[in-house]
Amino acid sequence: MKYKYIVSGLLAAALMATSCAEVDEINHLDGVGTSQLTVKGLLVEGSTAEYPSVIDAENGLITVQVPYYISDTDPIMGDLTQMKLEAQMPVGYKFSPSISGIHDLTQGFQTNLIDDKGCAHPFTIVADYVKSSAAKITSALLVESPRTTIVVNEPVAPGENGSIVIYKTSSSLDGALHAATIEVSPWATFECPAYDPATGMIDMSGNPSITVTAQDGVTKVTYDIMVDLPKLLESGIGYIANMWGFQTTVDDPHGFEAGANTSLAVVGDYLIVANRLDVTKMLVFDRFNGELLENVRVNTTGMPTDREYRAICNDDAGHLIAATFTSTVDATATASTDVRIFVWKDGIQNPPTSILWANMLGGYFKNAPYGINNATKLHLFSTIACCGDITSGDAVIGTTSPQPIRCVFLEFTDGKPSQPTAYVEWGGGKYASMWNASKAVPITKNRPLGYLWDSGNARLGMVFTPVGTGNRAISFEAPKSHFWWGDASKPDWSKSVRSIAYCEFNGAHLVATTNGTNNGGFAHRLYVANVGANPTVTSMTDGFIFDSREGNSLGDASKGGPIGTGYGPTGMTSVFPYVSGTSIIGPNTLEMNDVIFGRSSDGNAVQVYMLVGDQGLIAYEMTRFDI
Repeated sequence: MKYKYIVSGLLAAALMATSCAEVDEINHLDGVGTSQLTVKGLLVEGSTAEYPSVIDAENGLITVQVPYYISDTDPIMGDLTQMKLEAQMPVGYKFSPSISGIHDLTQGFQTNLIDDKGCAHPFTIVADYVKSSAAKITSALLVESPRTTIVVNEPVAPGENGSIVIYKTSSSLDGALHAATIEVSPWATFECPAYDPATGMIDMSGNPSITVTAQDGVTKVTYDIMVDLPKLLESGIGYIANMWGFQTTVDDPHGFEAGANTSLAVVGDYLIVANRLDVTKMLVFDRFNGELLENVRVNTTGMPTDREYRAICNDDAGHLIAATFTSTVDATATASTDVRIFVWKDGIQNPPTSILWANMLGGYFKNAPYGINNATKLHLFSTIACCGDITSGDAVIGTTSPQPIRCVFLEFTDGKPSQPTAYVEWGGGKYASMWNASKAVPITKNRPLGYLWDSGNARLGMVFTPVGTGNRAISFEAPKSHFWWGDASKPDWSKSVRSIAYCEFNGAHLVATTNGTNNGGFAHRLYVANVGANPTVTSMTDGFIFDSREGNSLGDASKGGPIGTGYGPTGMTSVFPYVSGTSIIGPNTLEMNDVIFGRSSDGNAVQVYMLVGDQGLIAYEMTRFDI
């Protein structure tokens, strides 16, 4: 009887004992014996993968299955004349001659499997190129609307079709359907009547079908294209998507400079990154696809260029705001103790307007916070956040003072200061620690203020201060899952939170922070929770939505996570490059991170961005879509 197996697992148990009359007698293994023998092949050069084998006991043949191309991107074939072998056998079994060493498996290697009774089972071991049977559409994209949500569904059962579902959230997608691209499994090909080989585009407007043929030429899967209107959740968060992300490496810095890029702002379709060393070099990205827009520049006419601009942000109306870092701690850190704040009222391509020019040591900033607790050494505007439209009506800008520890607020009406002095507040809470990335985020525009702030360090401080006066702050407990955390009373200095952001969306009260660890190299991930309208100390844990390293409660980083969980391979930053042979541009000496929210114009989605100085950017989207 013939037995043939694809062998890939570990040996489970010893073979059943059999008698053998003559040591040199030719014997064929029984089915149980064959199923529990494993042989794997390894290429000497070109790949570290282990390749399984097919064992044909009746004919004494073991065939190592080497992929036709060992790379997913380059047509490189493995050298079958230079291979090593590994085997798993029951106790007492062996190959004679030994299979160790380097073999030419195009010619075949002759050996005997000697069992525990001394019986010889002759085998020839060869290797063969095997073409891939993968026939999948791995991604689909509308070129003119790359942020459109598209879900690729695999066939449910053999013989059925898969589907490409394009979720139409705007009538503007009608035109975008005419130019789409797809990616398929490595070395697979596809056919579609609406494909134009001259442009490489597929016209999906007529709902054509796409048939993918695997490299083996046998396996084929057909996908139907469907345009659907997604259901919208009445409240809460639905589909979550990893939009894009990148590391800033020496080989590909994406415009970043070592030690320069410290904070973020969302203006229309732009994501703007500060350059503290040269305000004229602020970076502008397409915030939906992460493309660096080298031809789009922020106009900085009239801004003093000898100052350090660590802090930028946007107001609720999408105006860019920038403030000068102003310090009495380090005389080399700034050229002046004058605070300058600018706003771009008419778009970033036009010159900004100065809305504040005041000395930190008196006048507008008298006792705010200079002089508090006899402080003489402090700095302001490492970070900045705004609530309201800074150009019209009431608005408030928030910043922090690490020494003494205070949140500092600047109040405006119609683009001008509405109070004679800045407002300083300490709302209490169990955390009394701030550093460079500490950000005060106002969530109301008038006193008594409500706001959030973070410690920016290993204290893991995430503090919500509701509207009111006196000691009223709620110090969120650091989550015990989906988070790197330590005991705040005895900080684990390898863990941190840096920066904080707030957004109300579809009935949810969203708080985001960057959470870091330096175990094995400092890495950061993005954590987002719905803390509710009336937060408690456990709201950051109880309201968990997703973190970029592990996804949501359904996510599984080891498997890539189900679609829409928030997990993505670009979900962390690191001091180590993900691509070997290069290096990260710098060590983030200032420990500057930033996290901000942005909104889609249709109100159906909110984006959240995480910057880690010198390491990179990641972007996610949360939607109302019940997908």
